[in-house]
Order: sequence, then structure tokens, then C-alpha cells
Amino acid sequence: MNATRGQPATAPEAIEGGKTKMPIAQKQAAPMPELDEKGYLTQVDTWTPAVAEALAKDEVPEGRLTEDHWKVIIYLRQYYLDIGCIPAVRILSRRTGFTLSELKKMFPNGLANGACKIAGIPDNAIIPSFLYP
Repeated sequence: MNATRGQPATAPEAIEGGKTKMPIAQKQAAPMPELDEKGYLTQVDTWTPAVAEALAKDEVPEGRLTEDHWKVIIYLRQYYLDIGCIPAVRILSRRTGFTLSELKKMFPNGLANGACKIAGIPDNAIIPSFLYP
């Protein structure tokens, strides 16, 4: 069953279009990769959906990622991996279909301190002028 907009979704459902056999919460917990002093991953390639779920506990309302969160996280991560930087908020909003107000509600600590951190984007790749604080 696919999650509806705003409802909790397991990471593999969000990433693989629901073609998963086991929700992420049922998998055995892996050790958390190395984080810097601000809580960002130190190595981009250590990111997994399980790491994202763990990082989200303190960054999103109710500590759970919804399908909407995954849409933003996956877009940010793919943009960063393809281009080497993060998109301007205007591009993020246009490509994901969320208004700035909706993004602020989803990530109350900010896109840099919330969405980018959860997406595994390193702190030094984030240009604060492109994202609200």
C-alpha cells in the first residue's frame, strides 16, 4: 500500500516505488556512519535510507519521514550527486511541487539543517544564501 501525501512512508517505498518486501523499520539497525560536529555525514557515500531515518528523528515533526519528506530528500540528494551543489529554494520548490511555506513546515530547522542533513549532503556543500536559515 502506498502512503498518501503527508502520511508516513518507509524509505524503500519512497525510493523504489513500493517494490520492497520489508519496511526499513523492520530491518536490523546498522551502525551510524561518522558525523561532523554539526551532525552532517562526513562521507556522502555512507548515506542510506536507514541513516536518513535516524537523522530525521530530531529534524522533522514527529521524528518520522513522510512520502513528502522523501520526495524533497531524494530530489536534493540526486541534484547534489549529479551537479555537485544544492539547488536554490526556487528550483527545489518548482521541481518538488511544494511551496516555501510547505517546505518550512516539513523541515522546521531549515532546509540546510534539516533536509540537506537528512539527504546526506556535506555541510561544506551548502550555500546558506540559497536556503532559508
